[in-house]
Amino acid sequence: MMQGNEADWHYVPLNNSFGQSVNNVFYATFGSQKAFVKVNASPLLASISQVGLTPKIIWTKRNSNGDMLTAQSWVDGVVLAATEMGDMQVNQTLATLHHSKMLVEAFKKFGNDVTTPKQLVDRLHQHAHRSLIQNTYLSNALSELREATPKFDAQNAVVVHGDVNHHNWLKNDHSGKIYLVDWDTVALSDAFVDVAHLLSHYIAPNQWREWLEYSGYRVDEETFVKVKWYGTLSFLKQINENLWSDNLQAANLEILGLRNFCAIFK
Repeated sequence: MMQGNEADWHYVPLNNSFGQSVNNVFYATFGSQKAFVKVNASPLLASISQVGLTPKIIWTKRNSNGDMLTAQSWVDGVVLAATEMGDMQVNQTLATLHHSKMLVEAFKKFGNDVTTPKQLVDRLHQHAHRSLIQNTYLSNALSELREATPKFDAQNAVVVHGDVNHHNWLKNDHSGKIYLVDWDTVALSDAFVDVAHLLSHYIAPNQWREWLEYSGYRVDEETFVKVKWYGTLSFLKQINENLWSDNLQAANLEILGLRNFCAIFK
């Protein structure tokens, strides 16, 4: 329960792992109370919190500007390192998310539609940085995605996080529980939006089969077509975001990662 008026709480902007201020995210304190506060968070966050995938919501309040503040329990913990993404809790968290019928229904109640593969790649194309379009290799990769979208049955759409980068995973120092945070990219789509990002960026190719089988996926040609398509999309999205933020070093690392990833399928 929230104690104290809005003005009584002290808000400090939070920084990401690069030391950059994160928009609309704050560390809030009131006496001995601590909270993680998000401004205008996804309305689905309450349902996600109920499932236990993200820290518990302790209060919500509309401020004097009309913005909705959502406070979550403060977790003393650390962001997962890239080398920790093979932790089975990560796998289990995604399985819980992707198998939750309750979250699908909650998402639909907010009037959200299913996002198809075509819509995902068209959205990237519409917001592509000039440097991405002018780079022959990247432009060709984007064109290939637009020309050959994978099979997708909207009836099988699940709630996906949309950005399972290791910076969005938080491990509690005390309990060891791992949470998935920052749900601004949540969508109703193909589970491989998340699965392929994880496999392409963090899991060794010789472990993909075991990972997929453990997660209940069929290990066949269609599955690997999805891994390649959505994995390529995840690299291009990361590259595009880094270009827009002028982080050329990170963009170049993602380009190298994309080249190595695509080479696996040749």
